Amino acid sequence: MSNQAALALTKTNYKSLNVSVHKFGGSSLKTTEQIQKISDFIRTKTQPGDLLVLSANGKVTDWLVAFSQGQKQYLNIVRDYLSKLAGSLLGEQSTFQQSLEQDLISIENTWPNSSFSYHQLIAHGEIWSVRLLKEVCDKQSIPTQELVPEKLLQLKDSTDNNQFSESYAQQYFSEVYAKLDEQRLLVAGFIAQDDRQKLITLGRNGSDYSATAIAKLVNAKSVTIWTDVDGIYSADPNLVSDAIRLDSLSFCEAQALSELGANVLHQKTVTPLLGSDLTTYIKSSLVDNSVGTTVSKRVNQEQEVKTITSKSRLKQILVPDISELSARHIQKQLLSKQLASYANSYDRSLHRLTLYVEAEEVFNSISIIKAHQFYPLVSDQSVTLISLVGQNIRQNRKLIGKFLSRLEQYEIQHIHYPSNYHTLCVFVEDKVANDLLVDLHNTFFLFEPSIPIVVLGYGNIGKQFIEILMTHKEAIEQSINKSLSLKAIANSQYYAFNEKCLTQYGHECFVGLQDNRENQLFEVLNDYRDKELVIVDLTASEGISNRYLEFAENQWHIISANKIAASSFEYANKISERLTRHSRRWLTNTTVGAGLPVQTSIEKLKESGDEITQISGIFSGSLSWLFAQYDGTVPFSQLLKEAKDNAYTEPDPREDLSGNDVIRKIRILAKEVDFVHAREDFSPAIEPGFLTGTLDDFWQKEEQIDEYFLQLYQKAQQQNAILRYVATLDKGQLQLKLTLLGKNHAFANLNPCDNVFSIRSNWYADNPLIIQGPGAGREVTAAGVLNDLCDLLRRAQ
Repeated sequence: MSNQAALALTKTNYKSLNVSVHKFGGSSLKTTEQIQKISDFIRTKTQPGDLLVLSANGKVTDWLVAFSQGQKQYLNIVRDYLSKLAGSLLGEQSTFQQSLEQDLISIENTWPNSSFSYHQLIAHGEIWSVRLLKEVCDKQSIPTQELVPEKLLQLKDSTDNNQFSESYAQQYFSEVYAKLDEQRLLVAGFIAQDDRQKLITLGRNGSDYSATAIAKLVNAKSVTIWTDVDGIYSADPNLVSDAIRLDSLSFCEAQALSELGANVLHQKTVTPLLGSDLTTYIKSSLVDNSVGTTVSKRVNQEQEVKTITSKSRLKQILVPDISELSARHIQKQLLSKQLASYANSYDRSLHRLTLYVEAEEVFNSISIIKAHQFYPLVSDQSVTLISLVGQNIRQNRKLIGKFLSRLEQYEIQHIHYPSNYHTLCVFVEDKVANDLLVDLHNTFFLFEPSIPIVVLGYGNIGKQFIEILMTHKEAIEQSINKSLSLKAIANSQYYAFNEKCLTQYGHECFVGLQDNRENQLFEVLNDYRDKELVIVDLTASEGISNRYLEFAENQWHIISANKIAASSFEYANKISERLTRHSRRWLTNTTVGAGLPVQTSIEKLKESGDEITQISGIFSGSLSWLFAQYDGTVPFSQLLKEAKDNAYTEPDPREDLSGNDVIRKIRILAKEVDFVHAREDFSPAIEPGFLTGTLDDFWQKEEQIDEYFLQLYQKAQQQNAILRYVATLDKGQLQLKLTLLGKNHAFANLNPCDNVFSIRSNWYADNPLIIQGPGAGREVTAAGVLNDLCDLLRRAQ
């Protein structure tokens, strides 16, 4: 702007200049480097007439407050800090240092004094900040002018802390801009005067408030609040590592956010913006080319929830037997004393006022209440207020439903519905607040957490299952559109309860172990009774299967690789009935054929109207592998140990050789196809005498076992046949026996470990449906369990 153009200004058209307002906080002004950076910013990024509103340097205001409370040493801390700062920027014996020392001596000699108010004392921080920056700019030949903040901001009414006189500011602005040449205008934030022309300070975040109030009065085109964070985030990045920066926020959302005590946007700061066309930017002075967040009238409909806030260490104050009028007087006085309170509510039926304040504000708050002759009750428990903020989210039933469904996983104090339509709030105990905050953030900004997952069994299959979850976590979550919420892993000795193991511990989840020899995990899981949860049973434990009814009563889903419960017709029916009553599922697809789609194929045939007439095949992957590998050259017991080590057999191989494992599969399939009344004819794959005694007794009989199978093998060779353990099911009989088959039989030429299922039905009578593939092994079983889990999680609400 030229001198001629400035002289041509009238006293009223400064509002047409489209100036910008920039506010720099104390964290942006605390070091030599930062102040130098701001002076460079003024030189290169601002125009004549732009206003720069400054906070006090660093913690100077806090130190002055401490001094006012009798801690005299803090004045010397102020002296040392500002002198050192000025010395590095301006050299020794600068004009600023001389005026600073005069001010400090005056304060020491005057305070406390009735003629020198508290407001005048703490206002010095901003005044010194402006003087220091101006002298730095003068040294660098950057034209600036210091404005008097009391001539800009005057309250209209001593009872209203949010209204400044436009006519009062107009006179001063007109004079300043009429004489303007190339200067940028420096203003001390935090300072104003009341309607009696006494200097006052504007309280917490007062400099931000000064900036937006001045921007409105001068009709600025924009106001930028420079802080130590690059805008507003979807959550506090210090609490939520995945928090993302928001590109934009509407005025309504900003107001709702400010009412919740957000540090970056105070309620007073937002007030001047409402109803204006002023665009506000929240940027970081610590980030080069900061993008920040834009706050304006524009509403971004793409993201329903914009941010999630949390305010911890709140105490509930309850005032009983109070009239609504008295309650309003108390609320108004708390506001006038700049005491932040949250979730204020008055119950007309109980004549009770309820509010929440930060722990350090409890004493001042109850003092005000007692001064009105009421006696408040203060809760001992500290709680956290967690709030979702977004334009009109209270009118979105689907969003509210999702919010409430996540809360079901936690013990909450109560849900609060503010008067605006842009906020959903809940109070929880401080100890669970961060877990809920992360849960809600994942739900609304990343993936909604799945229902809690508990894995029982950490042997071969369990370890493989966890390995798959960890290795393919991202792909699985994309597939189910949820984040995996693995709560606990247990074996018979220990349990680990840590839902973050999939992201924090590399490829080891079984850490932080606790004793589980008395099934202590289930005591911990009592907190999840009557809540949705899935038990993944990868054990072969009868003790665990005996708990399935308890799981069903707790309203938990069950995924079983454990065959015991599913193979008992009566017990399985009871479990299914209980689960159905609670709208829960029991998936057993890996109990037969590991990962092969046997049960799903049967289910689809039945759904299509077909009727199964017979199922036959080789249902034991372990025995399939053993008999395919055995050729008489290697002892059978040696192959059996190898099969056990590879998780082809059950932990006790006698379960396989006795036929018990296959018998369970036969009974599971019989239940699926309604052959439950068929006669049973089951024979073990080995002489029953070898199976008696303990497992150690069994291994002591290795030589006899080896000789037994060698004779069987030689007999098969003589008949040009092979050994296979074949199961057959129909409505009349369930049969299992070790059989000699011709080498051209359909069940003869299998790959080691393969299962084969021949399914005959009305539609597949002459040409049966054949399902063949690996029926044992940790990889295929774990993969089959994962298929069941993904299916369940996709359908879970």
